[in-house]
Amino acid sequence: MAAIYVVPFLKGLSMEKGEGGCRIWAQVNPTSQSSSALFITYDGLLDPLGGSQILPYLYRISDHPRRLHIVSFEKAYRFRSGERALRKVLEERGIGWTPLKFTSRMGKLGKMWDLFRMYATALRLQRRYRFGIVHCRSYPAMQVGCFLRRFTAVKTIFDMRGLWVDDRVEGNLWPQDRWLYRWLYRYYKRLERQLLECADAVVVLTDRVVPEIRRLAPGMHAPVAVIPCCADFDHFSGISASEKLVVRASIGIDKDALVISYLGSLGTVYLLDDMFRLFETVARQRDDAHLLLITRDWSPQHDAYLGQSSLAELRHRIHVRSADRDEVPRLLGASDLTLSFRRPTYSQMACSPTKLAEAFALGIPAISNAGVGDIDAITRALDAGAVVDLNDPNAFEAVSRELDSILAKGGEQLRHRARECLGLERAKHAYRSVYAQIEGLP
Repeated sequence: MAAIYVVPFLKGLSMEKGEGGCRIWAQVNPTSQSSSALFITYDGLLDPLGGSQILPYLYRISDHPRRLHIVSFEKAYRFRSGERALRKVLEERGIGWTPLKFTSRMGKLGKMWDLFRMYATALRLQRRYRFGIVHCRSYPAMQVGCFLRRFTAVKTIFDMRGLWVDDRVEGNLWPQDRWLYRWLYRYYKRLERQLLECADAVVVLTDRVVPEIRRLAPGMHAPVAVIPCCADFDHFSGISASEKLVVRASIGIDKDALVISYLGSLGTVYLLDDMFRLFETVARQRDDAHLLLITRDWSPQHDAYLGQSSLAELRHRIHVRSADRDEVPRLLGASDLTLSFRRPTYSQMACSPTKLAEAFALGIPAISNAGVGDIDAITRALDAGAVVDLNDPNAFEAVSRELDSILAKGGEQLRHRARECLGLERAKHAYRSVYAQIEGLP
């Protein structure tokens, strides 16, 4: 998610953009709130994340039943191709949608402009619909939610998603050797506490982060709900044995090969080198081992790196495929085992990788590294694979020796075990409880 750099508190005025620019109204009347909800996100519904982790949740929330309206920021090229189809689906479900254009230029000024429009749009919609709840996905949206709560008495849900401020620093998006980003870090850490103390309910992704957010905001009064990143088990329903062979053949992988997969981004938080090292350890011992990378981030630089590394002679066993959401189940389903290695930093205690829920939905066990979110506990509870200590120099050799027993953990039984705690049904019931609690319903 892109950064937001300022907080323009508008001191009780709502603003609506008319033909001649922005008109200013008096303070919104805080009375007569409805049972409807406004959902605000700086991510796009048409982004890959929107399709996997926003829309499936919103469809469940709208089933409560409750009138739901969404404000999102859409990339222009995706909006042009996908707006009509998505709007039709949302209308059929009775969900309102106010898409705003994501500003991809002008750097920090563009983010300031986006935040201003987020404030103005939310105020205009609140004046019109008198929402009873504002559901805010991550920090920028919660800034707007707190403003609405202050001046309209709306209830707020802070759907944190993670420790966003520290995540930006650890990912070097806010390099601390530059004064501006040092200031931003200090500013947003103070703001983080205010956002938590403003919330009527807080949603986080892991049990592990709950004590930490209570430490960060000792004045927080809101109940905390833990809702991990879940998967749509109907979408990730698995593929038949014959279809699996067809997919493998299309990639150039033998039908009896051992296929280890990785799904997702290749950004700074992901330990691609360690995943390569694990694959190399296995591939040196098993001639049938292949690595399937399902990602949109592969670049010529990655190819150059492989060509200059010890993996050069194994390059023919490393396959890269890009996939949209509809294609992922088939590609991922063609693998026998998946990997999820992330840097175990401070902010990662709040992380819940969606890729693991999706793999478990397909009955695919996973090898993950220790110290990230609740992965250690979930893997043990579901008997869903193995967790390795990357500080142990013998960890990969040990995993390679235990590979058959790890593979045996997969299949329909893993899918069944995982569905109860990582299926969208859990998210549906958990969000229903959050909404009912802040509305005072039984």
